[in-house]
Amino acid sequence: MAAFPSLPVPRLAPLRRLRPGPPRSPRRRLLRWLAVAALTGLVLAGLTASPLTTRLDNILYDRLVRASERPVDPSILIVGVDERSLRELGAWPWSRAQHAAMIDRLSQAGAKAIVYDVLFGQPSQDPAADEALATAVARSGKVYLPQFLEPPAQNGAPPTLVMPLPIIAQGAAAVGLVHVRFDPDGVVRRMAPFEANGPELEPDLMTVVHRATKSFDAPDATRGDAPTLLIPFAGPPDRYRQVAFSSVLAGEVPPEMIAGRTVFVGLTAPGLGPAFPTPVTPDAASMTGVQLQASVLDGLRGGRMIKPAGLGARLIFALSLLWLLLAGLLVLPPRANLALLAVLLVAAVGASAALFSRGHLWLSPVAAILGMALVSLVWGWGRLGRVNDLLGHELDRLRSVDPAGAAGADAEFESDVVTRQALSLGAAITRIDDLRRFSADALFSLPDATLVADAERQVIAANAAAQTLLADRPWVLEGGGLADALNALEPLGRTFPASWPAEGDSGHPIDLHLADGRAFQIQTVFRRDAAGESEGWIVRLADITPLTAAMRQREQALQLLTHDMRSPQTSILALLATTPGLPPEASERLAAYARRTLALADGFVQLARAEVTQTTMEPVDLCDVAVEAIDELWPQCRQRHIEIRQEGCDGPMMALGDRGVLARALVNLIGNAVKYGPDGSTIVVRAATVLDGGRTYVDLSITDQGPGLTVEEAALAFRPFQRFDRPGAEAAGGAGLGLAFVQAAATRHGGGVSCRSTPGGGATFTLRLPEMA
Repeated sequence: MAAFPSLPVPRLAPLRRLRPGPPRSPRRRLLRWLAVAALTGLVLAGLTASPLTTRLDNILYDRLVRASERPVDPSILIVGVDERSLRELGAWPWSRAQHAAMIDRLSQAGAKAIVYDVLFGQPSQDPAADEALATAVARSGKVYLPQFLEPPAQNGAPPTLVMPLPIIAQGAAAVGLVHVRFDPDGVVRRMAPFEANGPELEPDLMTVVHRATKSFDAPDATRGDAPTLLIPFAGPPDRYRQVAFSSVLAGEVPPEMIAGRTVFVGLTAPGLGPAFPTPVTPDAASMTGVQLQASVLDGLRGGRMIKPAGLGARLIFALSLLWLLLAGLLVLPPRANLALLAVLLVAAVGASAALFSRGHLWLSPVAAILGMALVSLVWGWGRLGRVNDLLGHELDRLRSVDPAGAAGADAEFESDVVTRQALSLGAAITRIDDLRRFSADALFSLPDATLVADAERQVIAANAAAQTLLADRPWVLEGGGLADALNALEPLGRTFPASWPAEGDSGHPIDLHLADGRAFQIQTVFRRDAAGESEGWIVRLADITPLTAAMRQREQALQLLTHDMRSPQTSILALLATTPGLPPEASERLAAYARRTLALADGFVQLARAEVTQTTMEPVDLCDVAVEAIDELWPQCRQRHIEIRQEGCDGPMMALGDRGVLARALVNLIGNAVKYGPDGSTIVVRAATVLDGGRTYVDLSITDQGPGLTVEEAALAFRPFQRFDRPGAEAAGGAGLGLAFVQAAATRHGGGVSCRSTPGGGATFTLRLPEMA
């Protein structure tokens, strides 16, 4: 533990007590949390149920699809009407006899299924060719033909189903609907196993082919309740094996390449047929219809079709992540909340990707991510606002204590709130550092040994005087306890326990005497913070060795007065009383001098004890004390026919004091009234309560009919050894210490004494003491 450094002492403005800080209510924080949770939960539910996040959903979905490339189904073969075929067979459309020949060739090669993605909806100019195609289709028994829904007219009519020629369709294995679904951004990502055609549901062509060609125990996504399924594209369109239409007709393709496969026949030449944008195509339109159909069948056969999550699942997913974050915001510190947010964001994307690849379920995390970002933003801005308000409040508190030091000069001209508060905070910290330096220097420079302890009673600071006092025991200042430090001084007759001082102890001083003759007075001050919590103690050890020596000498002087001076005077009086033959006049004079010396010794002893002796405070009825004083003086009053009248004592007049000291003070006051009052006079002892400075006092007034005092004499009346000559008062004697004793007694009791008099008009002495509450 280091001593306080000696630093320049700054000039300080008068300090005032800090106002209490703003209350920190857990209930208010919980209410704010609930409000944020409800608001962001509603916003997140709206985002999840609305199409506002569709674009972001599609971007993430497309990236997942492109990252999920896989091998294609090897049993799928595309026979494309490509540029080579157009060169070799002529311009499109071709004679239906060519198509009949293709079906025969594929059937003979052992194709498992032939998906002919060409619509034969109108009769050709060659009926024989139509007849040949119908015969080939019927002979094969493996041909699947498309039909289309023609968009409705503007007059509101229902869509029209465009089918193959009946002569051709009747021999086909099945006919299915070919309908391409576009998302709002124009990209094809999904297919419908069934399409509504009025009250009827028309199966998609790939639904028909899949159900007709799948094994008994193979998965069938088309039998679910999902109205649409997302297409699990295996990769770019050229991933599927493709041969030219003309090469198949020419016999260039070996039969084993066709045998057992599902063969798609369709348009693949650029510009010849429709092409569609998909997540896996690099440009806006590069996947042909036949390639799209092959991708759908590949997904159906492999059980890889992606099912879009329903609204309920999306809400549960998003709200679960949101409430996990909200729970963290309520109980975790800011740094941990930042880590929690990062973990939840990664978890949202990871869970979505895992469900996509493993569970074949598309559950977009975008709404959850936006919701968590929103709640973090709202909560963070709210906390920032509360920190800003708290900072402003604390700066205001500091300004209330030190207006000049709580704000920097530059802050007054700064328009930005944050910058202004930052400048004010910097100025406040500088000011607080100045206060700390001042406190350190003030403590370090105290002449008395001073120790500062924390709430655990461990010494945390010691000034130079304390370090000098404990120089040969430095270990007690290195984290030792207060009791250890004091016990290290080896005080006589006292040992301090480890629990000293007690909680909240700022009690009476403790005198400590050491073996080497030194004496210290210990004073403890209990320290509390602004909230009233314990901060520790300040312990001062004042060196009272000279004072103790002076007190010892004073006691010796009192002993001299009480015994060594009284004994000879008592002996003189006894000798005068027992020795016959002495001249009467000389004997009386000697006796008067001896009695005066005795009175002087008694008065001095009483005054000294009233000033320094520890008084025993107890409830005292001042009216009873006045009666006791009057009774003690009754013989003198009777001898001189003086009447003492008591007024105002209709009930108790209570004060806290030493009964004996107060009785002696009243005896002195009433005795002076008797001493200086004429024979046959009246003395009034009056008791009354008065309010002075917001506090109630009891006034005991003694009024006599004596010669009175001048203004100058009244001002000097309470000084020791003051006597004023009055005719007839010589015989009364006195040492001039009675009123000094009264003043000392009144001061020790927290009161006072006063005199009001005019020459020849008597005097009134008033003893004022605090009334006991």
